[in-house]
Amino acid sequence: MSTLAENAVKNCLRIRADDNVTIFCYPHTLALAEELAIECFKRGADALLNLYTDRYYSAYMKHLTVEQLRKPSAFCRGLSEVETAQFSVGALEDPAGYRRVPPEKMAADSEAETEAHAPIRTRKVRSLFLAIALVTRPRAKVYGYNFAAWQRNVRAASEVSSKTLTTTGQKLAGILGTADTLHVGAKGGTDLTVSIRGRRPMIFDGIVDDEKIAAGQLEASIPSGSVGVFPEETSANGVVVFDVPQAWAGRTIRKMRWVFRNGRLTDFDGDAAALMLKKQFDASTGDKDVISAVTIGTNPKAALGFLQNSIVRGAVTVGVGGNDFAGGNNKSSFGFEDTIRGATVEVDGKPIVRDGKLLVA
Repeated sequence: MSTLAENAVKNCLRIRADDNVTIFCYPHTLALAEELAIECFKRGADALLNLYTDRYYSAYMKHLTVEQLRKPSAFCRGLSEVETAQFSVGALEDPAGYRRVPPEKMAADSEAETEAHAPIRTRKVRSLFLAIALVTRPRAKVYGYNFAAWQRNVRAASEVSSKTLTTTGQKLAGILGTADTLHVGAKGGTDLTVSIRGRRPMIFDGIVDDEKIAAGQLEASIPSGSVGVFPEETSANGVVVFDVPQAWAGRTIRKMRWVFRNGRLTDFDGDAAALMLKKQFDASTGDKDVISAVTIGTNPKAALGFLQNSIVRGAVTVGVGGNDFAGGNNKSSFGFEDTIRGATVEVDGKPIVRDGKLLVA
């Protein structure tokens, strides 16, 4: 754990003596949070542990009204105005608690959180999410994962070097950055075309360096591994059929279908979990229905079927909603992405992914 913390502090966010660091954690991730704080102190930085609990979250969502939840937190706003870096270490230990939260409350809370943390963008606060903190037995039970297999997969994917991910990412970004049109197809029914002309691809390799900060790419994760691009906002046309199980709010979305016309999501259908997500979508505001990203995974050790499908090498993921937090133009507190099984991607007619296999060395 100390090795993970050292890498996160030293290499991923490159914490300095002048940094004010917030570490968001839960009881089951407290030991990792403490290791992160210790590594920050070794570099002369100030660090704050911000502890949440499952019971705290449940009470927060139960007792506050939609109107109260929509009010931005003064505490969150205050942190956003003084911190220079943050680590996110976990979420609810048992995600079944999310099932008791009405979609309209989720939407209101997300809206308030987005506003409260707005200074993060203008102040260029860098952040890192550590996915190993999500690996809990209650979460595995809720989502039907084999706990040991999931834990092994996250650890293996986390050990892939940033250099490896950067090298593959640069090759893929070099192709996407000079292309005009991108097409995604799959046997399950996906047939989507977007314009990416003039759009700068983003390489997600677990590092937030000065070049990425200047481009507005302030977030990273461990494990990592993908290249994403924000399509031209009015260009998406076609159908996307998602068929890789995707965990969401204590539920698993197994089937979902989106139809895009001129960049906007005009038809949203799927199984019971997908329709519950749609209720949150309906209760949200802003550019919630605008295509936000197309992402191609580059991590050779990650596997489909767990929480981070988008980083799996050759996996193709499509998202809608807000992306301004990563330098895009869409402003909305709602955002969601899902992955297509065995997709083929062509840029200007040339394949770069075929049947889920990345063709870039």
